[in-house]
Amino acid sequence: MEKLIAIVGLTSSGKSGLGIELAKKFNGEIVSADSRQVYKGLDWCSGKVTKEEQAEVKHHLIDVCELGSQFTLFDFQQKAYEAIDDIISRKKVPFLVGGTGLYSRSVIEGYDLSPDKPDQELREQLEALDEAALLEMCKKQNLELPVEITKRRLVRLLETAGKEKKENKPRYEVLQLGIMWSREEIYERIRLRLEMRMPNMIEEIKNLLAEGKDRDFLISLGLEAKYVIKYLSGEFDSYEMFFEELFKEERHFAKRQQTWYNKEKNIVWLDASSHLPEEAERLIKDFLEK
Repeated sequence: MEKLIAIVGLTSSGKSGLGIELAKKFNGEIVSADSRQVYKGLDWCSGKVTKEEQAEVKHHLIDVCELGSQFTLFDFQQKAYEAIDDIISRKKVPFLVGGTGLYSRSVIEGYDLSPDKPDQELREQLEALDEAALLEMCKKQNLELPVEITKRRLVRLLETAGKEKKENKPRYEVLQLGIMWSREEIYERIRLRLEMRMPNMIEEIKNLLAEGKDRDFLISLGLEAKYVIKYLSGEFDSYEMFFEELFKEERHFAKRQQTWYNKEKNIVWLDASSHLPEEAERLIKDFLEK
């Protein structure tokens, strides 16, 4: 099998920066494994790498879908396969980088997914329910919850519940590298990242709403957009209250991510505070030469 390198880790752990650094050293290109970075116009709220960073190393699966359009796990997997195979065909090294665990796993483990259209009647019934009711249904069915819980993801989870699971068909030999910080360090990185991005996130959502983008769809795209919209709608008494509430939810999200990654057995975790790039380089060199 051809070789693929995956960079994973919690939110704000530095995946994008490390991916760029390593891709430059190993003549690589990056395939983004982020469920929000596929959308055009959602830059700050998705933590998208800058145009300058994209100029340093070619990135794939960024800005490939219009806001409001459906983009499924099947869509991601197929486009990721195409991008990875194209990178390999040009004698470059593919790096799969991003924090949407299910997206990464679908490629790494080779999920046998189906492009079948959804049951429209079931979807309409599910979409008529609120997030709390959908969450309760998932728990009653003992379904594995997504790391980032949104109404859109709960609907998709319930749509596929009970369908026969097919055998995985891995297409690549994969080296998975994870970035590991202490809990205190990752929380501080989350706070600093939010502080840095917040003015731009607020302005971005203001502009998207002014352009007529669907409010509910934006809310479905994750914590940042959801809480910025709540703030702009006057649901918080102050900016400070809004910030602290979002920061709290981001910490909870990081905990759920950690639980998700704890189930993964094939990740080599690297201590971010101790020679991270050098150790990653050594592991990749050995992997590619093997």
